[in-house]
Amino acid sequence: MDASSAQINARIDAGLKASGDSALAKAGLTPTKAIRALWERFAELADRPEKIRELISRAPDEFAADEVIERDRKLALAREGATIVSQSLAARGMAVPEGFEGLPYEELREQTLIERLHERGLDA
Repeated sequence: MDASSAQINARIDAGLKASGDSALAKAGLTPTKAIRALWERFAELADRPEKIRELISRAPDEFAADEVIERDRKLALAREGATIVSQSLAARGMAVPEGFEGLPYEELREQTLIERLHERGLDA
């Protein structure tokens, strides 16, 4: 082994090793080639640890709960932003269009800009 190589030691069940070695042999791979490929993939995904967890997880759904929590957090922020815009418009005496709080951000932004243009008489 040259100076630029490193050795990995891991303890796994003997039966698992035997069946894994057999599966790798059928695929034309050695354990060393498989581990090297796996580590290369980990290095590629270094900035996305959730993808590494998905890659090695037996049950990808176990991380789905975290994704749902993050999605819900983002939706709550979007709704909060819509409420802030709506309250701001109302505080300035501007009409708040019906369903305004349920609009996507881009539409909210567009509606606000249209209202500002109308307010200034620039909405020809």
